[in-house]
Amino acid sequence: MFCRFTSSTLFSSHRETPVTSLGRLVLSIWLFVVLIVNSSYTASLTSILTIQQLSSPIRGIDSLISTNDRIGFQAGSFAENYMIEELNIPRSRLVGLDSPEEYAEKLKAGIVAAIVDERTYIDLFLADNCGFQVVGDEFTKSSWGFVSISHHT
Repeated sequence: MFCRFTSSTLFSSHRETPVTSLGRLVLSIWLFVVLIVNSSYTASLTSILTIQQLSSPIRGIDSLISTNDRIGFQAGSFAENYMIEELNIPRSRLVGLDSPEEYAEKLKAGIVAAIVDERTYIDLFLADNCGFQVVGDEFTKSSWGFVSISHHT
């Protein structure tokens, strides 16, 4: 049914149907080629548009520091002192968060631009929250990293 509809749509202006087996074979190959080209074009266009939405303006710790965006960290960890003393980030930009659920909530709401935490905890967070991604390289020898939202809604 689908092949008949496709062939009649593509070739209805000709008002001719293939009579020989060779003609039908050529038509079948032609329809397959058109299907592949159309699918490739659609997939490429979708990919290009999706990548633009998924990209984060944050490229690493340096770009995070240079913005005025708020940064989340695990409340009670030494991340707060590290960011204030070592990275010279003002305390007013830091937001203490109590749980992975709060990480996701604050990132989605745009309250924080990124979460800075130990890589192990970031990996655990990402295991349950696939809408986020690690951006940039680890920035200390202690395996620190940060996560940012991977799409804009």
